[in-house]
Amino acid sequence: MTRSNIHITLSNGRKLKCVADSSSAPEQGYIVEDLILPLLALEDGTAELKLLTEHFTMGEQRINATYRYEINLLKKRVAFFEEGYDFGKGKFERGEDITQRYNDYLYMIKP
Repeated sequence: MTRSNIHITLSNGRKLKCVADSSSAPEQGYIVEDLILPLLALEDGTAELKLLTEHFTMGEQRINATYRYEINLLKKRVAFFEEGYDFGKGKFERGEDITQRYNDYLYMIKP
C-alpha cells in the first residue's frame, strides 16, 4: 500500500491537507485518473471539495506516508515528492522532487 499526504489549493483559493490512504503512486493509475485529472477539470471549489471528501481523509497527514502531492488547482499544477517525517523535530519534510514520475504516467496514458 502506498500512502500520500496531499497539500491542495482549491480553485477558490482555499488550502487543505488530506491523505490518500492507498493506491497513491502515479503508476497505480487510480489517483491520477480518478482523482487528480477530474479535479483539474472541475474549476468549482465546492465540487472539488466534494470529490476530495469522497476519496481522501480530510484534515490529516500521516507520518508513514511515502509521497507528497502538492496540487494547485488555481494554477493547474501538480508536483510530486517523496515524503518524510522527522521524529526528532516532530514535523513533515518534503523530500526529493519526483514529479517526473507523475509526468511520465500522464504521457503514457494520453494519446
